Amino acid sequence: MNTFEMFVSYSLLVASTLSLFTYWITKKFILKKMNRTIMKAEHNYQQQIASMQQQLSGKVGILEGMVEKLRLSNQELSRLNEIRSKFMSIVAHDLRQPLSSIQGFTSVLMMDNPQGGGNNDQIALNNIIKATDNMNLLMADLMDISMIESGKFKMDFKNFIFNALIADVVALQTVNAQKKGIFLVTYDYPTDICVYADRFRISQAINNLLGNSIKFAPQGGRVEVRYFVLGDKLRFCVSDNGPGISHGEKSKIFQKFHQADNDRNVKKQGWGLGLSIAQEIINAHNGIIGVESAGLGQGAFFWFEVPLSPGGKVGGKTPCEEAQANA
Repeated sequence: MNTFEMFVSYSLLVASTLSLFTYWITKKFILKKMNRTIMKAEHNYQQQIASMQQQLSGKVGILEGMVEKLRLSNQELSRLNEIRSKFMSIVAHDLRQPLSSIQGFTSVLMMDNPQGGGNNDQIALNNIIKATDNMNLLMADLMDISMIESGKFKMDFKNFIFNALIADVVALQTVNAQKKGIFLVTYDYPTDICVYADRFRISQAINNLLGNSIKFAPQGGRVEVRYFVLGDKLRFCVSDNGPGISHGEKSKIFQKFHQADNDRNVKKQGWGLGLSIAQEIINAHNGIIGVESAGLGQGAFFWFEVPLSPGGKVGGKTPCEEAQANA
């Protein structure tokens, strides 16, 4: 073996030895250090998880406490609402009898003394009659609200001619309009419109909307009533040139006891129940109700839609023919 071969063999031996030594060093120190680092990181990670679990457990406990408080609050609120509904029902029911007595005795006094014993007496008796009428209307509204909140607000659905209903309502409201000098205009539909609904409740909703417009229209103002067929729906509209409704008020206008703050003198004339009751009536008919106004001083436009009667035969007659026969 010559010197070159010996050198190559020696170099290979040294290289192998160095490789083995490097592997041993790597395994003994570097890999061991890496394992310690990994174990430490894993330990820290587990500690962080445990800490987060502990924090989460605490927050879950707080949340459960809040849920329990909310449950108790809702339970108490339901109890108070039930008490309020019962109170409203009892008050409305028990006040009817004394109001009827007051109204009856006042009517007797007016009949016994046509002149009222003097002009002032006559005015006082008339004011008593008006006050009891207003209280009776309020009692009726309170009874309706009580039935709505207790789930006893039932509908009696029948086919009837909507045109005839409008004629009856307008005839009644014309008297109120004339007292204020309001020009009440009705645009009659040329043909009969038949709806399947509760005639009394729909009449109540229309009276509430129309009466509201007459109440808010200025002295000598104008109120318009329209109704027409829109697809498979009947649409009723009433508009006035009253104080209008601000944008912020439109979302609250159908809430119970809410009254627009546009005119404080008009505000005192009602209790903010009519529009809420009208909404409940229309909702019970699977209809929709709404209001539009360009803003304060621009008047208001109220409307609702309810389904028309089905087009099929009823006892060999169309719904309209059957409604006319039963009218």
